[in-house]
Formats: sequence, C-alpha cells, structure tokens
Amino acid sequence: MGARRRRPTAASASLTLAWRALVKLKHTPTQIIEVSIWPVMMILMFTFIFGGAVAGSVADYVQHLIPGMLVLGVAMVSQYAAIGLNTDVQKGIFDRFRSLAFWRPAVIVGALAGDLVRYAMAAAVVIGLGAILGFRPDTGLSGILPSVGLTLVFAFSLSWVWTAVGLLMSRPESVSMVS
Repeated sequence: MGARRRRPTAASASLTLAWRALVKLKHTPTQIIEVSIWPVMMILMFTFIFGGAVAGSVADYVQHLIPGMLVLGVAMVSQYAAIGLNTDVQKGIFDRFRSLAFWRPAVIVGALAGDLVRYAMAAAVVIGLGAILGFRPDTGLSGILPSVGLTLVFAFSLSWVWTAVGLLMSRPESVSMVS
C-alpha cells in the first residue's frame, strides 16, 4: 500500500475552491455581462443626463462620479457571492464537501477569494470608462491603485455580509430580492 496523502492546508484548500469559483464564473456569462454592462450604463446615464445639471460641466462631474461609481459598482457585484453559495447549498454541494478532509471554512473563503477577480473586473471597467470620459485624478496612477485596493477590501468585507444572507435564505432568488 502507498503512503497516505497529507491533508491539504487551509491555504491550498481555499485556493482550490477559489479556482472553482473562477471556473463557475466562466460558465455564467450573465454575471460577466452584468459586471461590465451595469457600470457602463450607470456611468453614461449619470454623466450625460445629470452631469451638466449637477456640476455645470460633464468634465467636472466625472471627477466626482467615477470614485462613487467605483464603490457602487463593486458593492453591487458583491451579492453574487451569496447567490453562488446559496445555489451550492441548494444543490447539495456543501453536503459533499462536508465528507472531504479539508479545512471546513475553505468553501466560503475560497468562493469569496475567487470573487475578488470579479470585483477587480468591475473596478477595471469603471476606471477604464472613467479615463475615456476624462477622469483625471490629481494623484494620478499612484492614487488610483490604493483606491482600487481599498475598494476591493471593502467589497470583500461586504461579501461576507452577503454570504451570511445567502446562507440564511431558502432560495437563490431570495438573496437578490434582499438587495
């Protein structure tokens, strides 16, 4: 008989399940579309409909709109973690994971770590469209990167709240009704 395999570490189990979350993202194109289309639609609507009325010019308004849309766009995307986990519970995948020998919280930690990629995609769409519309922060790139990093930390923190909601709800549709 061969040697018994070692139990995976918490980090390796979480990374494996983060990879699972990314593969699941590939198979749900509607979430990818919502990550990219929703922020574009909101930014264009607020910029060209309200921009001149609120700030006097579109160029001035974009300087205030993009940071807010960065936080709002990433916060809206964070509910998908709850929907995905709720779906996994409903399909019985959590019961299957319970029988495996790995760190129990890795299922949730891995799913949320994989969602950081989704948050980064939403942030890139907002910053990219903002740059096209004339968003030029005073601090330049050295100010944008820490801002995006802080926004990702905020989204990761908010996704834990959504995860609690998702694990308490009975159906995945119930999670999106809460928002």
